[in-house]
Amino acid sequence: MVSHDAHRDASFYSVVLPSQMVKYEKAAGNATTPTTVAPTTPTTAPVAAAPLQAAKVEETSTPVTTTTVAPEVTPVTPPRPPTSGTSERGQATWYAAAPPGRCASPTLPFGTVLTVTNVVTGATATCTVDDREQAGYPRVVDMSPSGFAQLAEPSQGVVDVTISW
Repeated sequence: MVSHDAHRDASFYSVVLPSQMVKYEKAAGNATTPTTVAPTTPTTAPVAAAPLQAAKVEETSTPVTTTTVAPEVTPVTPPRPPTSGTSERGQATWYAAAPPGRCASPTLPFGTVLTVTNVVTGATATCTVDDREQAGYPRVVDMSPSGFAQLAEPSQGVVDVTISW
């Protein structure tokens, strides 16, 4: 690779290129004909040429083509515990858009009436599934703010519950 210092030391001002100018002369009669003008050398004082350094050329091999395969991304979620038929344990959350007495479930059919029980305190609330909860396990129910408030302080955000239907 050529360093930046090598470019700084090399001078290209001493190169003289031939002129490609064409001189137009008026011939007899009003016709203009082109005539090529011989190349001229510059009339300015000669410039002292800086010592030229030989350009260093790196040998390169044929480019190697590689194919990068993106790894398959699988979300990491804990395995869902087996359900006992009409109950399931997991986490409950709340969302402001849910009307009072309504909730969202990732799997249960719309219209299913749930009894949600806080595992720690034993507090219960009832709600009807009318929406889908997208977070997935361990979240088993997403409740209205008023329903969640029956289980725990809404500022808590998430509580461990058992749902039964």
